[in-house]
Amino acid sequence: MDRAAVRRRRDEAEAYYEVVVLCAGSSSHADWKAAGANAVLGGIAAADAICGAVLGYHHVGENHAQARRLLDTACSPDRQPGNHLKRLTDEKSNFQHSSSRVSRSQTDRLVVALERLVVTMRQKTDPTS
Repeated sequence: MDRAAVRRRRDEAEAYYEVVVLCAGSSSHADWKAAGANAVLGGIAAADAICGAVLGYHHVGENHAQARRLLDTACSPDRQPGNHLKRLTDEKSNFQHSSSRVSRSQTDRLVVALERLVVTMRQKTDPTS
């Protein structure tokens, strides 16, 4: 990934994060589900930006365990970003493909995971560092 691609993924992660914050504060189950679904997408974009900035490439494909391992490599020795990505991708089907209702606490856990990944992303993709 070149700098422009890293910047695009970083900007996408930031946009997803903004949507997540707006929807998560709602009292609607549908909005909580939208927040969680967008948190997953934002987390994947943040992981891509981190890996692109640090390693020069990111994982491509649906294997989230491989994406997590690559993120662990990019953030080594800190494994927390990989744990946050796992938390998000573990809920992908529930928030994006299921007709089940989700709770505010389920959504809040994803919001926190995304927030922490975004903080790491900002640190790793800051052009002045």
